Amino acid sequence: MLARGYEVAVAKRYILRPPSDGFISLNAILSAIAIAIGVWALIFVMSIMNGYRVNLLDKILGYHGHVLVQGYGGQIADYENLTNELSAIPGVVSALPFSESQVMLTNRGRALGALVRGLPDDHFKENKLNVTSVVSGTLESTLEDRGVVLGVELARNLGVNVGDEVTIVSPNGVATPFGSTLRYLAYPVSAIVEIGVYQFDESFVGMPLSEAQRFFRMGDTVTNIEFFLDDPNMVDELAPQMQEITGNRAFVRGWRSFNSALFGILQSERVMMFIVLSLIILVAVFNIASSLFMLVKDKRADIAILRTMGATSASIRRIFVTVGLVIGLAGIMFGALLSAASIYYVDELKYGVETILGINVWDPSVRFLSELDAIVDWTETSLTLILAIILTFLATIVPAGRAAKLDPVEVLRYE
Repeated sequence: MLARGYEVAVAKRYILRPPSDGFISLNAILSAIAIAIGVWALIFVMSIMNGYRVNLLDKILGYHGHVLVQGYGGQIADYENLTNELSAIPGVVSALPFSESQVMLTNRGRALGALVRGLPDDHFKENKLNVTSVVSGTLESTLEDRGVVLGVELARNLGVNVGDEVTIVSPNGVATPFGSTLRYLAYPVSAIVEIGVYQFDESFVGMPLSEAQRFFRMGDTVTNIEFFLDDPNMVDELAPQMQEITGNRAFVRGWRSFNSALFGILQSERVMMFIVLSLIILVAVFNIASSLFMLVKDKRADIAILRTMGATSASIRRIFVTVGLVIGLAGIMFGALLSAASIYYVDELKYGVETILGINVWDPSVRFLSELDAIVDWTETSLTLILAIILTFLATIVPAGRAAKLDPVEVLRYE
């Protein structure tokens, strides 16, 4: 279907040597720009959505684990043996027994709700705690100071820094000779960390497990055990096995049940966004079709002369298909390069838009994640480019067919 021999020279002449008024040349340029914008928008937006989905999934799974074992009544006794039994299942790579309790944090008249996690001593390391960064302080000093670790947003909202003290108030009452009263203790802030998910950063309080057991009077128990799998997609296979071993000591939940509605919405939004943005490319190829129709109309005499010189209908068809594909491929290549540059400089692009418009285009309190990232899905990108090429080719068929059907006798009669 592509030009060959002298047809290439004719197609090149039509592309590079338009009429003196420049209309066809401008139309071709605008058609190429239109399809470039469509390809750029589709690849760039889908990469942003992929980055958002992958990072959100990693952060949530890093915080909650792939499988969560929760004790009935909020406690798991003999949790060390249960952890060892479940860790022996093939596919389980690590386990984290911990306690989790809702509390109120106070500091100089400010009070905020928070979630205290009592963690084993060996998890007070940056690589084990699965945080994006330690903003200030050190995690190791938490054990020495018998202090706590705060999420960065929680620390900011309370107005505290490393070295300050916060008071943890437990909603569970303590019996006294004068009646029940709230239990509260003051702890120094040993470190402030950024987890990377806004909702976690504004509620996270970490403390040594032994201290949490003492403060909440849990004895030698924990509330939950998190398990991390070699392949998160194996959760549907391993969760029933873990529940069978656990029995009536606790119940088992897979990661898909934690935020099933959120991940379902993200997947649906991803599909719908691909369809909607593909319409931009569809509109752009109509510009190519209209450009070819106008080129055929302008070159009627040239086509008739070529036909009288022996050119076949198939040759004329190949010439105009080639012209349309060259315009489309030029736009597709430019759009792909533009999307690559946008993905590479996504942070600078975000900063530029915020500076010009004076707004925060990536509010972490709304979008969960504190950072904007773009991850290219090569399968999706290839599908985008193939879709653009196919639509461009289809757009050339009708105008090329009309050019091939021109009767040279009728055309030259009026020339």
